[in-house]
Amino acid sequence: MKRNTRHIATVSLAVMAAGFLITIPFDSIAWVRFLRSGFEAGLVGGLADWFAVTALFRHPLGIPIPHTAILPNNREKVTKALVSTVQNDLLSKQSIRDKLKQFAIATRLLDGVEARIRTEEGTRAITGVSGFVVRSFPLEQLGPVLEREIGRRLEEVDTAALATGLVEYGFARNWDGKALDFVLDFAEEYINRESTVRQLGAMAAEGISSIQTSGLMSFALNAFAGFMSEERLGETIRQLLQSQIWELRKENNPTRVGLSDTIRVKLETVLAKPETKQALEQWKRDLVERLNLSENLNAFLVQTRERLLAYIHTEAYPKEVAAPVLEQAIARLREDEAQIERIETFIQDKLAEWIESNHHKIGTLIEENIRKYDNETLIAMLEDKIGSDLQWIRVNGAICGFFIGLVLAAIHLLVA
Repeated sequence: MKRNTRHIATVSLAVMAAGFLITIPFDSIAWVRFLRSGFEAGLVGGLADWFAVTALFRHPLGIPIPHTAILPNNREKVTKALVSTVQNDLLSKQSIRDKLKQFAIATRLLDGVEARIRTEEGTRAITGVSGFVVRSFPLEQLGPVLEREIGRRLEEVDTAALATGLVEYGFARNWDGKALDFVLDFAEEYINRESTVRQLGAMAAEGISSIQTSGLMSFALNAFAGFMSEERLGETIRQLLQSQIWELRKENNPTRVGLSDTIRVKLETVLAKPETKQALEQWKRDLVERLNLSENLNAFLVQTRERLLAYIHTEAYPKEVAAPVLEQAIARLREDEAQIERIETFIQDKLAEWIESNHHKIGTLIEENIRKYDNETLIAMLEDKIGSDLQWIRVNGAICGFFIGLVLAAIHLLVA
């Protein structure tokens, strides 16, 4: 309550009292008597209104007059009335719902998000939310799920069909020719070694000497062996092998084509055998065990999470990845009016449910806040908020009483 308002009210009452007292000795003068009637009525009105205003908050002059100190004595009633008025009238469930329906909440949310995506605040929010989601993801639950799914998928794999398909894939891409070329490259490199040439010559000479012949054939063989040294024999054999290798490198060479066909037939025959299929299935089962999926998956998921968190906290992530994705999602959502309507309906329904289940807390909150204060504190708060207006009642009572007294005095003079 403002002190100047109380002061004005007190002054108005004092003026009426002073005027009444001053005019009493001059009762013989008619106009003074007339004026005294106004002061008398103003004094009565001011005192009556002072009593009424004071009686709201406390006993006037500390005297426990009945029906005074109305607010302290009726605190419970006033509290319940206030709670009922706010909860059932000012902030009723229906009024809150009707007010919320005036807002396009979904659209406002999209506008707010879109306006802040590129701001520093939005960048921090994107980083924080993304990091929280990644850190909160239950890897200990995801690992076993992935392990079971990978194991089930591996069990469903037809290894025989996979092997056959791999063979067909390889032949279609000339893997057999490349493999043969690899062998030929190795053979060519091997036969061109000096040690290999000497070894081939020695083997040829030893083979010739071990041939058992007689007569003319023995004479010819000995003559040949004497003419050809080990070095010449080795070089001759190397040249023969070299020429065969060159021939086998040609794509249309009959021997090369025959080797390729033979390899294909052999592989198809081997893959068609039941024991091969069983061996492949066993290999698959052994592979699942050797992979140690549980440990490897957990390590992979933990490593992936750490990498994601590190990337999320880079400057590029919120601006170059998250922001464009969110903007595109918002743009697509704005174009889908039906989806916007569904979101709006969902929000309104959830808010209505929340209001329905929590509306009683408005009254509870008001009541709890009122009960926190004792009578003196509560009265002081009320006087501070509305006391200044109440003091004007005293001023108006004194002034109105003064003029009413004058009117009544005038009427008395006229009648008399």
